[in-house]
Amino acid sequence: MTFSFPKYPILSTVLMSVAIVTIQPGYAENSAKIQPTIQTNYNQINAAFVRRDITGATALFTPDYVNTNTDGKKQTLAEFREHYNNLFTRFNIKLTSNKATIKNIDVKASGIDVAIKQKTEGTVAGFNKIIINQTSRDSWLKTPQGWRLKESKILTSKTTFNGQTFKG
Repeated sequence: MTFSFPKYPILSTVLMSVAIVTIQPGYAENSAKIQPTIQTNYNQINAAFVRRDITGATALFTPDYVNTNTDGKKQTLAEFREHYNNLFTRFNIKLTSNKATIKNIDVKASGIDVAIKQKTEGTVAGFNKIIINQTSRDSWLKTPQGWRLKESKILTSKTTFNGQTFKG
């Protein structure tokens, strides 16, 4: 059933505005209810990275997960896992802290988009200090197993190596 007010376009506009204002608080309420769960998921993912547990870190990812870096290069879940395994083993990277802070959650019909700020600290080869600051936009899907990370788009990334900005 559709409603049309061709003779009264202002009435149509007012009713639509009222409907949007009425619906919008529901989204805020949903994002407020969802945020603690998503923050817990980020905490679990980050704790697994600090333990160098790639399987654990990606346990909450969908099988078709895609990571996109600031240059637009995409990695599948398998490529993402291989990349981090190489970093941890080949370059002896050890993370001392890894923290995601949720900045915003947008509830959508298909799931949620989460804006985060991530700060990662650690060492390379046992003594070189590395700090990575990133912002990203992540897409999460609600599944029968809970919320799963489907896509990450890194928006900004800055790495310092022994206090100097690293350009790689």
